[in-house]
Amino acid sequence: MSEEQNAHCTAPAGASAPRVAVVGAGWAGLSAALALAEAGVGVSVFESAPMVGGRARTVSLATPLGRFDVDNGQHLIVGAYRDALALVDRLAGKSSPGARLERMPLALHSASGLRLQAAPLPAPLHLAWALAGARGLGPGGRGAMLRLMLALRAAGWRVPAGDTVATLLVRHRQPPQLVERIWAPLCIGALNTLPEQACAATFATVLRDTLGARRAASDFVLPDTPLGAVLPEPALQRLQALGAQVHLHAPVRALARTAAGRWEVAARGHHRAFDAVLLALPPWSAARLLAGSGLSIGRLGEFESEPIATGWAFWPTDAAPALPRWQLLDENASRGHRGQWLFDRGIVTNAGARARLGGIVVSVASRLSGRSADEIARGLVEQLASTIGGPRPTCIRIVTERRATFRCTPHRPRLQPDHLLSRAPGLWLAGDWLWPDYPATLEAAVRSGTTAADHLRRDLLRAGRPSGAPHATASRGMPNSARHPQAASSA
Repeated sequence: MSEEQNAHCTAPAGASAPRVAVVGAGWAGLSAALALAEAGVGVSVFESAPMVGGRARTVSLATPLGRFDVDNGQHLIVGAYRDALALVDRLAGKSSPGARLERMPLALHSASGLRLQAAPLPAPLHLAWALAGARGLGPGGRGAMLRLMLALRAAGWRVPAGDTVATLLVRHRQPPQLVERIWAPLCIGALNTLPEQACAATFATVLRDTLGARRAASDFVLPDTPLGAVLPEPALQRLQALGAQVHLHAPVRALARTAAGRWEVAARGHHRAFDAVLLALPPWSAARLLAGSGLSIGRLGEFESEPIATGWAFWPTDAAPALPRWQLLDENASRGHRGQWLFDRGIVTNAGARARLGGIVVSVASRLSGRSADEIARGLVEQLASTIGGPRPTCIRIVTERRATFRCTPHRPRLQPDHLLSRAPGLWLAGDWLWPDYPATLEAAVRSGTTAADHLRRDLLRAGRPSGAPHATASRGMPNSARHPQAASSA
């Protein structure tokens, strides 16, 4: 790394350290705040919720078996999440005992007969082994799957602009049964968008960085605790140890740029000026704050959101079925079978209460519009019974994140952290929606947060703002390597 990249934003004698406000304490905001605080920048984090974690946080559910902490949604973590997993490991090294992450080779199984399991061999032998032993792909399925992967690799994992996943699969003559059992579930699970609408370029990137990368990149990584304990809570502890100020339940109401070139942040119970502001918010939340502050939102208003629902199933520990560690579920909307994935989350405990927990993922949950939680839960109970049998759960609690992700379509905006700088110097963006050609993932959030923080810090250094002096120029475009970082940092 260059001296500029390693330099801390330390102030000259008699001057105060630069102050940056990070608005939002999700995974992007926490990653950015950590990068800034560890580089010597004074950081204040403002979060509207009473806890950190954003759209990957811990929630508490009341059940007949007791009250238990779970995730606000079941998230799939894979080995390709290089930066996110590295940050989790680093934070775990600074606290004890820390959450444990279990890594397991790729294995896709379903009740309808699908079997696709990678071998503990170097790439691409791990995938060749999986295809050789695959079952349930349908006539010609093995050859078609191999043909698509080889064609994408030969094309440098690039596809024609504007293509949807459905178009891509038709072009490469993927059989209907293979689409139904492999490609559609992977598309819906990774992009939270139906294949007919989903961006083929993003899907190709996902395949490149998982099935098309080193063997460990396609591993499934499952935590033994809710995600809040994996990164958000250790990050909060680390920030507090570094002297950062973290204000929870403190929604930012307005932003205003002063005549001196600083930014006034008005939040619940707080009103102060900063040298720069980083908005680590979903695009619709950032747009609402900017518009309410009389600032231009650029193309932020063009993003569409898509919900994800999770059915948390609870059994008594002595009357639970043998749950698979994870399993693909067969959708059948006519029967109310709307889940795509089942995960075994093991035994959960709280204040003496114990239960066996399973998580059922329902992506593209906009399709559930108009249906009650009870109706959805009844359908998932029947889906579980037809898939794994055994005792039915005592209850299923439906947790819906109504704006879980952006809708990953080919023509969605591709923006950068410096999108607002030409109109609002010192105002930066971070979030999973800003990482080029990636869907909304925890990895995209962490990469975006650390990248935005790095460029914000260097902008402060170039402008000589350790004492809060105004910007000399309105905007400095990010270098090309930062605008398209996935080319150099794929897993």
